[in-house]
Amino acid sequence: MLLNEIVDYLDEFLDIKNIQDSCKNGLEVEGKDEIKKIGFSVDACLESFQKAVSAKCDLLIVHHGMFWGDIEYVTDITYERVKHLIKNDIALYAAHLPLDVHPEVGNNVQLAKLLNLEIQNTFCKYRNIDVGIICKNDTDFDDLVKRIQKHFPVKYMKFNNLSKKVGIITGSGGLGIKEAVDKRCDTFITGEMRYIDYHPIKEYEINIIYGGHYATEVWGLKALMDDIQKKFNINCEFLDLKEIQWKT
Repeated sequence: MLLNEIVDYLDEFLDIKNIQDSCKNGLEVEGKDEIKKIGFSVDACLESFQKAVSAKCDLLIVHHGMFWGDIEYVTDITYERVKHLIKNDIALYAAHLPLDVHPEVGNNVQLAKLLNLEIQNTFCKYRNIDVGIICKNDTDFDDLVKRIQKHFPVKYMKFNNLSKKVGIITGSGGLGIKEAVDKRCDTFITGEMRYIDYHPIKEYEINIIYGGHYATEVWGLKALMDDIQKKFNINCEFLDLKEIQWKT
């Protein structure tokens, strides 16, 4: 399978060019023309690049790309990363917000499906697109926490046992807390908490569940991987990275 065929499909399927983002979505680094195996990983980092080499991947598709904002210098760790890709002839493709918000394989949608939540609407506009979803849940908060814990550990703040209306923004979704409250959500699920969100959460008394930035954003990549495998009948592998484990 040719690289440009896969890139063209991804660009259209994920609507890369129409979603405004600070990540340089799309093909970030070129590689060999003939693609025999594709790796999928959450982050564009040296660890994922090394895993791609070990797995003999010709293309690596990531959620968090290597280039953000204005590209000024290819030095230091950026140089080492780019050198590793070029030396091993591996192409790099990034899909940040386009993967978060996709209606079929998006991180938000896939997390909702994983938790058996009924998607009702989108919310929280960032630039030109809504980055969150609102879901209906038929159980209480304690049950929802238990369902999530079957898949990954969570931290949470509980003010009541309601979870009928649930807002979801995977990754770092603190920007959506106020609108989740305005939309009458009683529970909000995201990956990580910003310190500036702590007191508003207590004052709004909205139940909140944190699953970890990484843990909430593997699901879209895995769904995209399944789609690519079916579309192109090509060998694919999810390259798992370890979340940060702080030593105390």
